[in-house]
Amino acid sequence: MTPANNVFQWLPCPVVFICTAHENQRDIMTATAMFVSETEPLITVSVATGHLTDQLISASGRFYAAIAAGDQKKLAFQLGSGSGAKEDKYTRFSINTLPAETGDNLIPEGVSAWMKCTVKQSEAIKGYRVVTGRVVQSGDLDRPPLIWHRDALWQLLPAK
Repeated sequence: MTPANNVFQWLPCPVVFICTAHENQRDIMTATAMFVSETEPLITVSVATGHLTDQLISASGRFYAAIAAGDQKKLAFQLGSGSGAKEDKYTRFSINTLPAETGDNLIPEGVSAWMKCTVKQSEAIKGYRVVTGRVVQSGDLDRPPLIWHRDALWQLLPAK
């Protein structure tokens, strides 16, 4: 596949932080998400099988999808480039979180919006786990979101 015919780069995707925890471990990673249904609030994310995020989602049965804000490009790259298995990424990158009542101290401050999800379905496919989550709680923080399109990050602004 070449950049000219790479259909995956044609489809804009929101940049999300997948936040999860179980017992005394937590993790956060950069990913993308797609909505599955508007009638029943479902979203789908994928994580690499065997990685800490995958293990914590499987053990807890839940995760948060926090939509990155336009000014969080640096954090998106940081969280996408390292493993949380040996070092807590929240500590490593000095991530402040929203109060516990909105997200169990997992949602980074400054995000565009967040969704608390319970796992509805999970399937391993060629090294990835595709997880569909039911949105059970959410919050819109009214900040322009960060979008991935054509191998670049963009801040989404309202049309004029």
